[in-house]
Amino acid sequence: MDVIQMIKEKYDEFTNAEKQIADVILSDPGGVIESSISDLSKKAGVKSEASVVKFYKKLGLNSFQQFKVILVQSISRAPLEIVYEDVSTEDDTRTITEKIFKATVRAILDTLNSIDVESIKKAVEMFREARRIIFIGFAASAAVAFDAFHKFTRIGKNCLFSNDEHIIATILATASPGDLLVAVSHTGETISVVNFARKAREMRIPVVAITGNKKSTLAKYSDVVLVTNTKETKIRTDAMTSRIVQLVILDTIYTLLAARDPKAIENLNKSRLSVSELKY
Repeated sequence: MDVIQMIKEKYDEFTNAEKQIADVILSDPGGVIESSISDLSKKAGVKSEASVVKFYKKLGLNSFQQFKVILVQSISRAPLEIVYEDVSTEDDTRTITEKIFKATVRAILDTLNSIDVESIKKAVEMFREARRIIFIGFAASAAVAFDAFHKFTRIGKNCLFSNDEHIIATILATASPGDLLVAVSHTGETISVVNFARKAREMRIPVVAITGNKKSTLAKYSDVVLVTNTKETKIRTDAMTSRIVQLVILDTIYTLLAARDPKAIENLNKSRLSVSELKY
């Protein structure tokens, strides 16, 4: 599906507002890929995000995220660009290996240089004060959320994790303002994650978001937003370097929390002893 060609073919059928949106997309498709739905509506000068929703639905698409996925496929210069921008079909094994490793290191350093230390401090305090910490994430982000659940449990924090929407809904139903919701989503546009963050805010439960898009919908419903700075395409569902950076951010919070709490170190030693009994 070539969405750019489809926009050109349907252009005369669009309303004036939809034509304004189409003009922005056709003039700078790469910029639209990096934009949120709110950004696009502002660039196009339309009244609200609803105009963008009507636009992509007229193209037969179900979500703005789906639109961006198809858009990037339309403008990709090479088949592997959607998998990893720096990789080409001509690269040998050594070259691809070096590119992946270097890009990951670059992403960590870029995030280090751009991350808001005050937000890290605030997140650490929220983790410390939380009665329970509820970790959520789906697909690749679920692995990050589960890793955090494991780590923080080892230092004695009361943690919960699930990648099942029904279980999360049940957990939130009995949650209280003393709890903390930690939402991991590279795009910040995963519908279920956003809905749970919105629900938590309605219940006055604080939310920490770890995402690659500070202007995302998830960010709007979060008290603290910790942003990963990666060069990968924002629309990829199987985030590569961003997943590693998300782990580093949570490891940083974990280390700060453990280093300043003697009880956490004591609990960590107990955990290590307990796990050692399961090994030869």
